[in-house]
Amino acid sequence: MKYAILGDIHSNLEALTAVLARAAELKVDSYVCIGDVVGYNSNPHECMEILRGLKPEAVIKGNHDDYVANLQLELYGFNPQAAQAVKWTRSQISEEERLWLEDLPYTKDVIKPGGVRFQLVHGTLDNPRMWGYIFDRYSAETCLQYQSMPLCFCGHTHTPMLYVKSQQEVTASSFEEVRIMPNHKYLVNVGSVGQPRDGDIRASFATYDTKDNTVALHRVPYDIETCQQKILDAGLPSRLAERLGYGC
Repeated sequence: MKYAILGDIHSNLEALTAVLARAAELKVDSYVCIGDVVGYNSNPHECMEILRGLKPEAVIKGNHDDYVANLQLELYGFNPQAAQAVKWTRSQISEEERLWLEDLPYTKDVIKPGGVRFQLVHGTLDNPRMWGYIFDRYSAETCLQYQSMPLCFCGHTHTPMLYVKSQQEVTASSFEEVRIMPNHKYLVNVGSVGQPRDGDIRASFATYDTKDNTVALHRVPYDIETCQQKILDAGLPSRLAERLGYGC
């Protein structure tokens, strides 16, 4: 079985379309999503429709999903551009779509025959509703203490990263492919489909091959100019368009 792990799509239709084309080339069997389907970009309805049409194994809730769905939540902690995008997205989606976002779980354990076991969280396992960030091995260590399976996929920072716990040591590194070894814990940030922030403007996602027990990172070019123009045409902040061209 080969899974595609998507995250931080953020209403970027052009990036999602390109990623799914690459996933098809890789002969992916199933999909999971680690949250933030909406926010920032201009195609929330289309991205939700496409993702749901994939019949993913699991989709969990990100902070933008949470704030778009819960109309009573004040937008504390959001920068002005992100807050404006949340408000705009609330006005664009249907009530049925809002309820779908609202019903998403904060975490998910995927357990399948043959020993396939992994966890999903948007931010951190120790307090998934508080939307904490994992930027280094020190913040990863707390999350790993709550990780009950050998492998967990996360997002939220929009920066791909691999954290590995072996015995008492936690290491952090970038990665292209890693084999899941016994007696280790792996926390894998899959980066962002819709708004990368690691200086690489290409969309990011990961695959997990359960036969080989390997996780691989993939970067995919997409039509950034079209996405940028749609952001501007929607009246969203120009900064949201500009940052896509810098990967920050």
